[in-house]
Amino acid sequence: MTKIDPTNLFGFLIQDIARLLSRAFEQQASELNISRPQARLLAYVALSEGAKQTDIAALMDIQKITLTKLVDGLETMKLIERRPDPSDRRVRRLYMAAGARPVLDNIWQLLAEVSNAALAPLSNERRLALIEDLATIRDHALDINGASK
Repeated sequence: MTKIDPTNLFGFLIQDIARLLSRAFEQQASELNISRPQARLLAYVALSEGAKQTDIAALMDIQKITLTKLVDGLETMKLIERRPDPSDRRVRRLYMAAGARPVLDNIWQLLAEVSNAALAPLSNERRLALIEDLATIRDHALDINGASK
């Protein structure tokens, strides 16, 4: 029987790295006056502007009610806007508000700093290869789950 070390399984490592990077982001993000879940939502809205709230909830793998609470907070902060869908009055689509860009730029900058710190032990060549490999794995995982980018 082969003994498996669960701490070295790919999924475990990815999840653990994500947890540690989230913690590092939270420790440095206090000056942004935005929580990590709010920053994550703002990033998803920027990447999928005009998407339905239900689609964003699915992308973030969170419940619709959780998303609604996050949207409420960001809307109060005037960082995102809910707009009605022209073809279905029950549907709301999410857009970046006019003042959101500087906040999002700060989020991207902080994420870049956290990423650079995490990748510091690797050479630039290995960093690029790792990022490329992870993107390939993500795309394959999307394919096998029948999901889209």
